[in-house]
Amino acid sequence: MKKIIVSSLIMALVLLFNACTSSGITLQRQTPSFRNGTKDGCATAHGKYTKNHKAFKNNSEYKNGWFYGRRRCNP
Repeated sequence: MKKIIVSSLIMALVLLFNACTSSGITLQRQTPSFRNGTKDGCATAHGKYTKNHKAFKNNSEYKNGWFYGRRRCNP
């Protein structure tokens, strides 16, 4: 019984600390389109609406980056 309780506590701590970390997306590993979308989404989150509509419509990396930047930089 004691092993179950200890195991449960350890698992709860692992999940808790894992939830407190960042999403793990590092911009250095992303495509230029994703980085551009992130930059534009961040600018939008700060009140300056910025979006390359053609890229947003046709490029999923840019679109994902735009939403990521808007969420990450939302005040």
